[in-house]
Amino acid sequence: MTLRQKQEEGRRREILDKSLDLFIRHGYTGTSTREISRALGISSGLLFHYYDTKEQLYLEHLKTALDGIRMMEEYLRLSLGPIEVFRQIAESALSYFAVSPATAKAFLLAKQALYADYLTEEMKETVREMDFAKKLVPTVKAGQETGEIRQGDPLALALCYFSAIENAAENSVCFPSAPMPEAEWFVSLLKA
Repeated sequence: MTLRQKQEEGRRREILDKSLDLFIRHGYTGTSTREISRALGISSGLLFHYYDTKEQLYLEHLKTALDGIRMMEEYLRLSLGPIEVFRQIAESALSYFAVSPATAKAFLLAKQALYADYLTEEMKETVREMDFAKKLVPTVKAGQETGEIRQGDPLALALCYFSAIENAAENSVCFPSAPMPEAEWFVSLLKA
């Protein structure tokens, strides 16, 4: 990678970091490209050199969150018992939130996008792919059949578990110096 490519990649990362902070604080409609440029100390023209539109920038953040969800989905494909799957998902998510504040912020942004009314069709499609709780239902049911997971509505249990992970992301953004919870606490929500 050349020096110029490194500089461009660094600038792109700065734009992503600052815009993510602004989108979380002010929402999509409350954040203008002018505000993003001003916060970075760059011209709007330079911002548009890297991202053609505000939508493109926001969509990149949603796709980052979707990548995190897809990584979690990989645990559903492993030959692990249901409780171990949930333990691995929680450990993975918590470790990413601890070492990468941007990952936690992307989760927070995605959570906001779930009920936003300003999304374009492409954004809506990306958000629809993030419905991870429904993908957890077969694993919950399998755990209920073996007696590892408590009885109850499988979707409600999956939502409870995943909501706890989302709240850990939110807490790591809002209270960055607070300790992370332990993965086992999330698993205990499900254990029989």
